[in-house]
Amino acid sequence: MDFFKKHLSTLSLIGLLAGVLFGLFCPQHTDSISFIGAYYVQFLKYMIVPVVFTSIVVAVYDSSRYKDKIIGKTLFVFVTMFVCTFLISSLVVTLVDPVKGFTFEGEKWSGSTTDFSIINILTNLIPKDLKKFFSGGYLFSLILLSVIVGFVCGKIKNGHTVITYVQKAKAFFFKVLEYFMYVTPLASFSLISNTVAKYGSVLLGVGVRYILTAYLCALIAVILVMILPVLLICKMSPVTFLKKVYKVWMVTVSTCSSGATLPYTIKVCKEEFNIPERITDVVVPLGTTIHMCGGAVSFALLGLFCSRMYGVEITLSKYLLMLVSATLINMAAPGIPNGGVVIGASYLQILGIPLDFIGFYSGIYKLLDMCYTTLNVTDDIASNVIVNRMCEKQKA
Repeated sequence: MDFFKKHLSTLSLIGLLAGVLFGLFCPQHTDSISFIGAYYVQFLKYMIVPVVFTSIVVAVYDSSRYKDKIIGKTLFVFVTMFVCTFLISSLVVTLVDPVKGFTFEGEKWSGSTTDFSIINILTNLIPKDLKKFFSGGYLFSLILLSVIVGFVCGKIKNGHTVITYVQKAKAFFFKVLEYFMYVTPLASFSLISNTVAKYGSVLLGVGVRYILTAYLCALIAVILVMILPVLLICKMSPVTFLKKVYKVWMVTVSTCSSGATLPYTIKVCKEEFNIPERITDVVVPLGTTIHMCGGAVSFALLGLFCSRMYGVEITLSKYLLMLVSATLINMAAPGIPNGGVVIGASYLQILGIPLDFIGFYSGIYKLLDMCYTTLNVTDDIASNVIVNRMCEKQKA
């Protein structure tokens, strides 16, 4: 079991490559294994609700327990950076258009995306169809409800009692999901073989474009959303900032985990940037929980890419839905192998877009996660530097 846990991402990549070859050379046999991918996606749908609900409730509750005003400044900086990164990434994806030039043959999706309507959200807070509810049909409303529950539990006297049970439920569902993720290599093989058999080798080109677009968005975000604000607000040169930050990048690339990098991130913030412990111990752990800028690139690219791929028009209201949903659901990223795949599936579910791409996405996610985790941790450090500067100005 430890072997699979340690090498899950590698096995998923192997499953992806094997599935591509199987789909190219044995397309007539892909239907016989399609049930594996179908059950995998269906299980993910039913796991989305409990995982997202328990994660957001606990995250919001923990945030509300902080009494220092540092928490307010931190949340402001994180959300601002997230929105800026999301907008920048959206622009880059639109200009690059990684789907352009590829023709997808086969059945086209003719459904409609979910409109951002306050009235509909309020109406659907109480589900009318339990089956649809547990399959993610009311997920956006569930996210808002989760935020409210977590906030209220942080304010009432016996709120910790409720949170204790929610935390136990969260641990249970995450453990179930962790074990289920071991099926990912086989599911990747099943899903991608069927996809390649249906669409052909064109998907290979799309995969390369997808990954390169993600890294391009991340690079621009580091420059405009992190290095530039640190330079303007904190008067710290880009060279100085990068010399201190790059030490953490080696850990993020190898572990693909903000949590695993947390001790080293705190060490760098305290020793390299000389940021007080009372600030670092609030900003960095909170950033590890929320995972902002990497998620912004991930959600913007995934949403726009799949919308373009299925011919879904993105109106202003639908784009606002993408942004608001990404901001809220970003807190629910589970700390398990390929956890971003689960969150990506829930995000597409909110937008009303089919989950067909998730099989391919899970196969290339290791390469994406290296980028997203590095961006997240860089965001944590930059935010810590900025919040520290804000606190210094307030004292002055």
